[in-house]
Amino acid sequence: MVNFLLTEEQVALKELCRSFGERQLQPIADELDRKASDDPASPFPWGALKEFSALGLKNLPLPEKWGGADMDVLTHCVLLEELMTVEAGFAAAVHQSWKLAGLLAECGTDDQMSRYIGAFSEDSEYLMGDGTLGPIASSEDLELNARPEGGGWALEGRKRFVGCGPIAKLLFMDAASVSTAPGSSDAVTFLVSQGTPGIRQEEIHDKMGARVFLESELTFDKCRVPVEDVLSDGNESGAKNRYFRKIAPTLGAFGVGVARASLETSIAHCLERVQGGKPIFEHDVVSFRLAEMKVDVDVARDLVWRAAWHSDHPGEGAPGIGLSALLFASEMAPRVCDMGIQLFGGYGFMRDYPVQKYWRDSLMCLNHGDTHDMARLKLGRLIETEAI
Repeated sequence: MVNFLLTEEQVALKELCRSFGERQLQPIADELDRKASDDPASPFPWGALKEFSALGLKNLPLPEKWGGADMDVLTHCVLLEELMTVEAGFAAAVHQSWKLAGLLAECGTDDQMSRYIGAFSEDSEYLMGDGTLGPIASSEDLELNARPEGGGWALEGRKRFVGCGPIAKLLFMDAASVSTAPGSSDAVTFLVSQGTPGIRQEEIHDKMGARVFLESELTFDKCRVPVEDVLSDGNESGAKNRYFRKIAPTLGAFGVGVARASLETSIAHCLERVQGGKPIFEHDVVSFRLAEMKVDVDVARDLVWRAAWHSDHPGEGAPGIGLSALLFASEMAPRVCDMGIQLFGGYGFMRDYPVQKYWRDSLMCLNHGDTHDMARLKLGRLIETEAI
């Protein structure tokens, strides 16, 4: 039976994340967003990451022997929502490292775990960069190729969007092998240390939202990767794809968090703003709009949590619910944030008020690796398979 009652440990971690966000991120969120207008490479809050690490939050997905807590998918969603309510870019960077550390813990060899998980757990500024395809995208259009060379591999080509590309210490890169048959969707995942000869940093993308989450283009020119740094289990047994399907609900938590931030800010504004001799909250149309926003956020959260619970209890069977949660929550977020701007009236268009930032941040939810039409296509194929 699905159980949404959080454990005492989950509640404590949730409050810890909320307190951290209010102390370390909320006071500087607007400043960081504005800095990115002048220099897209400038705004990452390293001091906040050090504090996050000191609280033990960065290492949560790691096995206990590496100082972690084997964090499950539901806990990941709960904590990510809290971080998203205060600073979407920081939340995205942390989520990415949580995701990739979990992938390495699940699919990596003992040697890879020893070298990379050990460094990640001990270094308070260690982030992981994501050049993988994720749960939605297809590898047919990969522009990064890998060919066997000298007992290892040589990477050639480019990856347009690498999360934390300029600042990560370890890069997870999907590349098409030269031995891949034409039309095949297979990809090989490589672990590439930042600074490896042959990697060149290109443009750091100037984004309209989630600007603290630095993304860049990387090019690879005869970048040699030893065979020991192939995430072999992830490619040969399908474990990597299963892992990405398992954590798909976490992408829905992005939308829940930023939409909740817009809702809470809008409620506070509507209680304070007076028009027609009374707070605008007392005007029926405003109450209707806030109620609509709350229903959307609550329903999205319930769906994300349900999908996360099924990921943590795979024997219960709920095929496709992860994609359903991703789609609904991700498309709900811009809608709710747009309503928040409308409730602020002309003020919602001003940089002095945070609802415009929430709306910009929410648009990242529409680009989780590929289009939502592709996600719908995959979900439709799954429905067809189940019906036959």
